[in-house]
Amino acid sequence: MSSMSRVLALDTATDACTLALCGEGDLRARHERLARAHNRHILGMLTDILAERSLASAVDVIACGVGPGSFTGLRVAVSVAQGLAWARDIPIHGFCSLSAQVYSAAALGLLSEGQWVLSTIDAQIGQLYGIWGQWREDHFHAEEAAFICPPEALTLRADLASVAIIGSGLAHAERFPPQLQHLSTVYPDITPDAAVMAQRLSTGSLALALQPAHSLSPQYVQQNIGWKKLSEQGRHD
Repeated sequence: MSSMSRVLALDTATDACTLALCGEGDLRARHERLARAHNRHILGMLTDILAERSLASAVDVIACGVGPGSFTGLRVAVSVAQGLAWARDIPIHGFCSLSAQVYSAAALGLLSEGQWVLSTIDAQIGQLYGIWGQWREDHFHAEEAAFICPPEALTLRADLASVAIIGSGLAHAERFPPQLQHLSTVYPDITPDAAVMAQRLSTGSLALALQPAHSLSPQYVQQNIGWKKLSEQGRHD
């Protein structure tokens, strides 16, 4: 796959319905906060960014956020991505929605070199999804697999002097352990941004790990089970 692939990216793991098409020096994107309404708007948003071009002529790769996140929301993006890929025999790249939020924060200039990050998404059941990692050399390096836990159960590495916490899981910030609250800089409004992911994947800043449409599925995180490691999922994000 060329390092300048034409990438259509989409994510509906949070209340943000976000799509972008990047390639050949052009970026077209739509990003809307549409809680519980993704399925009613996503195809219209897709039509807007394709701008009367056919999918086959405009897209080399479909990149889809696979969660964790809203059960219903995840199905919207995955179903649309699979349908488009099957219809035009286009390969798919799945990416972690929590990791995508870190790249959103970095694109806004919120992260410094070496910064430790906790990316969160509200699980809507008094718990949150999260992933720990470090921002270095313009990439997010996840320290462990994504998890789900009550806010009180979050643990902090003993050697950390500060941490950036991003995402909707901050709705439960008052329940975070006191030490974590004390050391944190918080950015609750960060969501996955398809434009950021499409640009990075199109230019080769993030590696594409291509798979056929039928193998793409939402990644649901369950308590006491957790995610498979990224390498076990065949993804590199």
